[in-house]
Amino acid sequence: MIETTLCYVEQDGKYLMLYRNKKQQDPNAGKWIGVGGKLEPGETPEECLLREVREETGLELTEYQYRGRIAFLPDTWEDEIMYLYTATGFHRASRGEEGRNCSEGELPGGGEEGWDCPEGELRWVRFEEIPNLNLWEGDRYFLKELLEGKNDIEMELHYHGDELVSAVSKPVLKKENVTELLDKKFLNLYDYSYYPGRHYFVATRRAKDDLVALKDAKAFREMQPDAVGCVVILECKGEEPRLLLAREMRFATGQFLLGVPAGLLDPEDKDEEEPIFTAAIRELSEETGLDFRESDEIKFVNRFLFSSPGMTDESNAMVQITLRREEMPTLTQAGTVGGECIGGYNLYTKEEALELLKKGTDEVGIYYSVYTWIALMTFVSGIWK
Repeated sequence: MIETTLCYVEQDGKYLMLYRNKKQQDPNAGKWIGVGGKLEPGETPEECLLREVREETGLELTEYQYRGRIAFLPDTWEDEIMYLYTATGFHRASRGEEGRNCSEGELPGGGEEGWDCPEGELRWVRFEEIPNLNLWEGDRYFLKELLEGKNDIEMELHYHGDELVSAVSKPVLKKENVTELLDKKFLNLYDYSYYPGRHYFVATRRAKDDLVALKDAKAFREMQPDAVGCVVILECKGEEPRLLLAREMRFATGQFLLGVPAGLLDPEDKDEEEPIFTAAIRELSEETGLDFRESDEIKFVNRFLFSSPGMTDESNAMVQITLRREEMPTLTQAGTVGGECIGGYNLYTKEEALELLKKGTDEVGIYYSVYTWIALMTFVSGIWK
């Protein structure tokens, strides 16, 4: 996925529009767009914005505003995330500055005449005339919201070739529109008012300042999960590998469910080199009595998974722990804490695990969780090796 910026420079009821007509094999050829381009390696969207505007127009921006994020999801070219800006303050870039392309007589003003740049022709266009230009159909949707003064625009534009298939605006949640309904040690409940008169109730382990729905794109990508589940595989000398699952009481179901060793990340885990691995090794020891040794292996199955995003932002990582022993170790729940209640352990060969997958239940007909399904699939598919 590529990342780009797009800026609409504003002056006297006009946007500075770029008619793309110069580059070879330009996917925007013949279209009117704003000014922008791709982020370079290590470049932030803001740095890209300033550089691209300077290179394409000869303007140095002094006042600009981030307005939103547009996702282009085509079927014939690479997906794109575009950071959308408008600018109301600018001056001419210094003479001789790198990237300066306008000649001395081409100071952008409020007139109707255009001037050339490396990408095509630049022209000030009145707001009311912009819909008459040859625009990408998807651009009409976010331009409408820009001209209506909206901020925090979040939109997905799906294309089939050059044809717009759908334009979906993402509801943007703000902290001031979140009401706390319940505050407990391990569970909170919030009322999300995402449009006037429209509400959504969300259960979460997180405090209001850390809600997933309030995170920007960067924070969303970098956040840690609430908990970790462990796909534990025992390789004992001379024996077939086995998948370790525990029968743990899950109070929401009233049943002992077949599941994986799992637990929450502790606050102090964040200071470790890999917080998820630290939590996984601790939970393995607490729930099974097995210690992680130098000869063992730990790796990610999936770094971040939502469990039931229609109701909660709860999240889990899944890791694979391969334990290599001379003989089958003793399992114990002596280290369990709090309300954890384990009814026993099961070790499954590949053939036995496959039967559980086919049945969709354990041996006595009790359904298991999606994380148990992930463990079974990881084991029987052989991707753990």
